[in-house]
Amino acid sequence: MFKLQSFLIYFLICFSFSSLSQQKFKRFNLIDGFSIMPKVGVASVIGELGDIFSINPIYEVNIEKGVSEKINVGIGIISGKLSGLENKPYFSRFESDFFQIQTVGVINISRYLNDSYNKTSLEFKMYVGMGLIWFHTDVYDMKSGFFLRTTADGTTKHTAYFQQSGNGIGNAGIYYTRELVVPFGFNIGSKLSNNAEFIFNLGYNWVYSDKLDGTTPYNLAKPNIIGGVNSYSDTANDGWINLSVGLKYTFSFKNTENQRGV
Repeated sequence: MFKLQSFLIYFLICFSFSSLSQQKFKRFNLIDGFSIMPKVGVASVIGELGDIFSINPIYEVNIEKGVSEKINVGIGIISGKLSGLENKPYFSRFESDFFQIQTVGVINISRYLNDSYNKTSLEFKMYVGMGLIWFHTDVYDMKSGFFLRTTADGTTKHTAYFQQSGNGIGNAGIYYTRELVVPFGFNIGSKLSNNAEFIFNLGYNWVYSDKLDGTTPYNLAKPNIIGGVNSYSDTANDGWINLSVGLKYTFSFKNTENQRGV
């Protein structure tokens, strides 16, 4: 029995090495040139006042460049509105405007699975990156509409829990709060022509802060609080979901030739 097991293990090892060594030689690699992607979509916040059904329009522009056949790098700008509400236990709603700048690395999963050096009709990609988000959030009581708190006013201008981004607007102090954001997700590209494709994108943006909806569990005891010790650092971070569609136009492609070893 031991000899049989040893033989099977030896056979599997030899078979694996043989399969790897006999992979089909791929003569050409397809590398994307510069591309531009305008997109429009909707966003929903995940937070204390987050509601998956509170959606708002967003607008996005991305520029990408291939660094290898399977990997692209890109930079993007997103802007729009965010909102949400929660009946219990906060009984409040928020409104926010934001813009986000990010860099991402994009992995073309389809090209990992496809040996062809031609662009396929449907491509699946995953991405992850890092960026900065600037936002201004106001919170209101759901029943009375009374203004409760904001992420930016004359008080928070001198509060360390809100990072300064440029000059404040009038007497409002710091209008936009700046925080780190980590975007990740996937998109599917459907080929329209050799250079154009339709893009469907679904992503999540993890914000390194609990300030995006202007609310933390501390606000249950003090609903009018703006800053305070640890009021935005000891609670779970917020984030927002991005669902968008758009067009991608790639200006050029490059085919590079692989050389067999001699």
